[in-house]
Amino acid sequence: MNYSRQRELILSILKATDTHPTAEWIHQEARKAIPNIGIATVYRNLNALTEIGECIRIPQPGGLDRFDGCTGEHYHMICRECGKLVDLHPVSENAVGEMKETLQKTFGEGTEVEVTTVLLRGFCEECKCKAKN
Repeated sequence: MNYSRQRELILSILKATDTHPTAEWIHQEARKAIPNIGIATVYRNLNALTEIGECIRIPQPGGLDRFDGCTGEHYHMICRECGKLVDLHPVSENAVGEMKETLQKTFGEGTEVEVTTVLLRGFCEECKCKAKN
């Protein structure tokens, strides 16, 4: 992939946050450095970065996709109440491997499993506490 100042900037913005931003948020941040950067440029570069494995797209049913600059194998949890999205790193180093093995047993030994993202839904501690009160 050819070097692109815009792509480099977008990737650096993404890697500098752990908030799993939307393309629109990244666009606003990028405009601070390149005022005339368009939203289409941001989307195009996020798509390219996702394709080459430099970032992860986290689809949001009924909402805007979010992006993650942390590309190591991990899970995500989204709060059904407030929408907060957090990284969940496996408790054991083999947790992702165990999930792959289970899927291979389910679909057959010849199955090749790629884990790109796992999205769990639930309630964060704060929202769960509010619901009890």
